[in-house]
This record gives sequence, C-alpha cells and structure tokens, in this order.
Amino acid sequence: METKKWAAVTLMVAGAVAACAVPNQGTAVPAVAVAAPPNTIVIQPPAAAAPPQTVYVAPPATQTVYPAPAVPVAQTVIAFYDAINRRDFLTAWNLGGQRLAKGGTYASWSNGYATTSWTALTVRSTSGNTVYVDLSARQTDGSMRVFSGSYTVSGGTITAANMKRVS
Repeated sequence: METKKWAAVTLMVAGAVAACAVPNQGTAVPAVAVAAPPNTIVIQPPAAAAPPQTVYVAPPATQTVYPAPAVPVAQTVIAFYDAINRRDFLTAWNLGGQRLAKGGTYASWSNGYATTSWTALTVRSTSGNTVYVDLSARQTDGSMRVFSGSYTVSGGTITAANMKRVS
C-alpha cells in the first residue's frame, strides 16, 4: 500500500510541474506546496503581471573594441571613460575630471556630458606618463564628435589633457 501512496504523490507532483511548464501569456506560474491534507499539492494562481521595465541599450555591436593596454597610465584614462559611459561621474571626477574642469564645479563639469550618449576610446600609444588617444563621442541627437590628443597621468589621476576635435 505504501508504494501506491507514493505513486499518487509522484503523479500529483508531476502534474503540478507540467502545469508550471505551460506559459500563461508570459507570466510565470509558481507551484507552491502549502499546508493541506496529506498527499495534496495546492497550486496558487499567478500573481498580477509586472509592469514593463526600461532596458538600457548598449552602444552598437558594430563598434570596434581594442584590447586595453596593460600600462597603468592607459588604464587610468580607460577607467575615466568607462566611468563616464556608466554615468558614474563622481568616479570620473576623482580620476581626473576635477583637474580637467579647470576650477569649475563638479555640477557644471558633469552637466557637460548631458548630451553624450556614449564614448569609445582608442589608446594609440603611451610614452612615459602621456597617453595618446582617439575618442568618439555619440551625442543624444545621434551625431558623432571625434577627438584626438593626449592625456597626462600622474599617481593614478589624469592631471592634464591636450585634446582637439577633429570632426
């Protein structure tokens, strides 16, 4: 008789799992065992559907990605633009934005990136504490701004920049 009892529970559990495998208009159907008479499984109804969420779309996949140089001064400049792309302006400020702002405030410096969607940085070379780069900055209106120049890094912080807009 014990075998039949377990067989009945197994069939009921298998039926509950099968019921969960069928989608209900994209909403998951949880199977939850709750206190009930022996050998009974209760399936709770699905919860209300969650509202849609905004999803961040990364820069286009066609963007060329170059391996990051292992040179510490180059890593500082890369980290600076990575922080800007993540909208972590405080980190970028601490990596050199404060020096690049030339006495301006954090608020005015960070607001300068309000129309920048993302940046792509290419480190061309390094020489001592100088990092030579090319920079593309996609704007929120879809236009692209391209810069070329160099950054000077000291003690893990950008201390100066010599960048020129080329297009």
